[in-house]
Amino acid sequence: MPVENVPRSYLAWMIESLGVYAIILPFLGMLLFGVSCIVVALSKRPAVIAACLVLVPLPFIIGVFAFLNGAISAFQVIANSETAPAPRDVASGIASGLFAPLMAIEVTLPGYLVLAFGLLWRTIASGRGTARPPEVR
Repeated sequence: MPVENVPRSYLAWMIESLGVYAIILPFLGMLLFGVSCIVVALSKRPAVIAACLVLVPLPFIIGVFAFLNGAISAFQVIANSETAPAPRDVASGIASGLFAPLMAIEVTLPGYLVLAFGLLWRTIASGRGTARPPEVR
């Protein structure tokens, strides 16, 4: 049986469609999740946690870049083909373009939720979210 007719597993397809992003996105997501947990556990000030919320969407920004990269590669296959391009070649670029942002959202969400709930918890614990009655002199 030729190698081209062997069905690939779904995991192999995901890794192939992501390319280098299959390593970058999970690593960055785990790193940011760990940093988020440490910041929430050690920081007593809500402003520090709020400042860290800026860094959490970094994997999603890389996922958007992967989307654009996959779209460009799909259009290059179409543009460079003398005849109708093979659907498999076009589909790999489209799959990379669509699957990378999905994976980026999945690895971004846990760190974002930890920081968001940590910010809420620290704000309530610090008493800054409560209204204080005016002082009487």
